Amino acid sequence: MHNLLADPLIRLRLADGTTDSVSLPEVYEALTADAVNAFPAMRPHQRHAWHAFLAQLGVIAIERSGRSAPPRSAAEWRAVLRELTAGFGGDEPWRLIVDDPALPGFMQCLAPAGFGAYRGRAATPDDLDILVTAKNHDVKRGVAVRGGPDDWMFALIDLQTMAGFLGAGNYGIARMNGGFSARPCLGLAPAEGGLGAHLLHDMRRMLAGRDALLERHANYFHPRNGVALLWLEAWDGATALDLRRLDPYFIEICRRVRLRVEEGRIVAWTAASKTARVAAKEAHGNLGDFWTPIGVKDGKALSLSSVGFRYDRLAKLILDRDSFALPPAMEVGTSQTARWRVVARGVAGGQGKTDGYHERNDIAFGHRTTVAFGRRDERDVLAGIAEAQVEEIREVQGALRFGVAVAASGGELSGLTKADRMHANPYARRLDEAVDSRFFEFLERRFLAADDAAKAAARADFARDMIRTARELLGEAVETVPCQAIRRHRARSRAFSAFHSRLRRPQGVFSDQPEIFQAQETDNAA
Repeated sequence: MHNLLADPLIRLRLADGTTDSVSLPEVYEALTADAVNAFPAMRPHQRHAWHAFLAQLGVIAIERSGRSAPPRSAAEWRAVLRELTAGFGGDEPWRLIVDDPALPGFMQCLAPAGFGAYRGRAATPDDLDILVTAKNHDVKRGVAVRGGPDDWMFALIDLQTMAGFLGAGNYGIARMNGGFSARPCLGLAPAEGGLGAHLLHDMRRMLAGRDALLERHANYFHPRNGVALLWLEAWDGATALDLRRLDPYFIEICRRVRLRVEEGRIVAWTAASKTARVAAKEAHGNLGDFWTPIGVKDGKALSLSSVGFRYDRLAKLILDRDSFALPPAMEVGTSQTARWRVVARGVAGGQGKTDGYHERNDIAFGHRTTVAFGRRDERDVLAGIAEAQVEEIREVQGALRFGVAVAASGGELSGLTKADRMHANPYARRLDEAVDSRFFEFLERRFLAADDAAKAAARADFARDMIRTARELLGEAVETVPCQAIRRHRARSRAFSAFHSRLRRPQGVFSDQPEIFQAQETDNAA
């Protein structure tokens, strides 16, 4: 039932605004033509799981079929995908519902001993999915009571390829650093293209980089015809697969799940396991995943924190070569001239919960800058600029905090209390949010500046932009923070004076470029 290779189960919205329901091979055909705008059933936190699944499956199918490039038509895709499961004449590995426990279902391993151990039950696809929050706030669970086949498909893929450890018997994936981590994504996509352009770019890079991946991880993986689709293997919950048996782009499963039909509706039954499906604990997630940054010092896969991809964290990931080795997804060919969009996604893992889903795809760089990511000296230059900009942000934030605290104190310049300073926190956060949207735009401008004068001009524009925003926030603060009415006028005047004095101090970050402050102080609130 529900054969992904033949049945129109997957809803998509095309670039021309129309909607359709298609099979998995037809999804590939539409993506190859870059004609897909969205998948309506897919939830935001499932985007990387779906993209990675399509890329890994496509590369495995292309490589096994002896092709050098992705097929174009649905018929060709259906043929190469079916070849991967040639031993199953009924397409069972591509069916969501398979009643025979001796046969696999899609992303569902064989159960040779029957379904007796499958005692856990998930009535909706979002109950099966991975996104768990401490108070069920971020994404409500148990609401997809009318979930369609593609809702279950997305939930299965997300659970089986992205889940972390969730209590005894619920082990996580191999491509993460420890049980309370999660699988991150950091990569580049053609800025002018859609979902299909991103997929094709990654598949081509993965095909080209397969031999290099095998060389980097010589102690792992089977170089030819290793186990690629892990749901084809029987699993009793007590045995783990050796990495040396696996294809370098293997698609894993980490849980024992089987979908059944009850009273006309799909439900999921789950069974516990005594060990992780893949014996990879010592690797700490460093398995050559195409999208995962690796720590330089500890050799471990990135574990995303609740901070997510804020500008300073993302700059460190992309540019600090002493901290992280970039994944292959951050590399582009040297002959291309297009702009590239950064795609950063991930769930912040936690003990028995998740600390939120984080995503950024609003940052784009020219080809000249993206090529520099892979060049040691130029990456260091970019990292130096980013570090300078972070320091400049802290300087302006410090001045804003001082100004707000003075306003809260009624205009006192000394003896500020902790309560006075606490009033500055929301305004500092708002400045951080405002700067976040433009941080990388100015980073690239400073990097590409033709001479010292152009660099100084870019730096001055960045600082003026920040200072202007900080002044607006300070102006709002002096009118709203608690303060005696009789002292409000003095508080306003002294708050702005304190703000500007802190920025212009001789030992300050901007002391070497005083022209930054031209036209900044003429509009004094006093």
